[in-house]
Amino acid sequence: MEIENAKFLTCIDTTVRYRSCIPVQNLKTDPVFEALDKKFCRYNKAGFQVKIIKCDWAFIPLTDDMLDDMGVTIDPTAAGDHEPTAERNNRTLKERVRVALA
Repeated sequence: MEIENAKFLTCIDTTVRYRSCIPVQNLKTDPVFEALDKKFCRYNKAGFQVKIIKCDWAFIPLTDDMLDDMGVTIDPTAAGDHEPTAERNNRTLKERVRVALA
C-alpha cells in the first residue's frame, strides 16, 4: 500500500481481525523480509503461529524463497487478481489515515 509516496506492508489476521501497517523503504526482498519478520515475532509473542499467507501474485517473487525457510505456506491469488481481504484492509487503513489527517 502507498500513502503520500510512503510504502507500507499491510496485514490483517482473519481470525481476530487484527490490522497492522508496517512502513518499508521499498518493495525489494530485504525490507519486505524484515517487515514480515517483525510481524511474525509479534504473533509468536502473542501465542499465535502463522501458517498461511494469502497475498497477491505480485509478492510471490519477493517472498517465495524467504517463507520456505520459515515454514509458511503462500496462497496466492490468480495472476492479475487481488486478494479481497487484503484490498478491503488497505481501503480501510487509507480511510482512517485520511480522517486522521483531515
